[in-house]
Amino acid sequence: MDKSCLTPVIGSLLLVLLSSPAARASEPGVAPFTLAYSFSGSGVPFSISAERTLKPVGDGQWEMQIRARNMLGEIRETTRFSWTEECLPQSLYYGNYRRGLGRERQATLTLDQRTGLATLTRNGEFSREFEIDADTTDILSQTLALQCLLQRGESGATTLDVASERRREPMTYQRLGEERVRTAAGRFNAVKLERVRDDDSGRRTLLWFAPELDYTLVRMIQDNGDDEYELELKRR
Repeated sequence: MDKSCLTPVIGSLLLVLLSSPAARASEPGVAPFTLAYSFSGSGVPFSISAERTLKPVGDGQWEMQIRARNMLGEIRETTRFSWTEECLPQSLYYGNYRRGLGRERQATLTLDQRTGLATLTRNGEFSREFEIDADTTDILSQTLALQCLLQRGESGATTLDVASERRREPMTYQRLGEERVRTAAGRFNAVKLERVRDDDSGRRTLLWFAPELDYTLVRMIQDNGDDEYELELKRR
């Protein structure tokens, strides 16, 4: 997951309904949750508490949000999607909101499978448009896709078609094995994944999912070479 997923991970909701009921799964890929995380990284002088939630919102749609705020500002990332039978969050909307130091920024990505287009707006103004497929997910939902696939026993490399504010691109994750992870919420034997990159920039994205917590994401590190960010489970 790129810095665009962690820094925004650390928004006006526009609902887009799927035109094909067959695209929805009869059961959710991942059960609803409300989890507390800590977020830290370059340029952040101290750890910030963040809440990560997943809930159904009706019409076969789900919403996941990561929200971090304190007296200095707020960071909020939101996605709306429908689960497919292939364990994939089929994205409808992605929003990224930041407020701090007297500045406010909002980006909205609307994904419409009926037209096969994603539309990006920044601060309410049209920015650009690009094509998507029926299996396109977004930069935030991809962690749910990985969790769902791990729950179903997936052990090989996984490639997702991911849309973000910057572009649409394939993202491949490989399993590195299991590792004992220590977090504020406890110690877990976790499955460790790494994003496969073609460049030699030195960037790394690592994720740990705990089988004993239904493969919940318990830790994530984004190393961009010049800066590093970390998300860690704090309370469940």
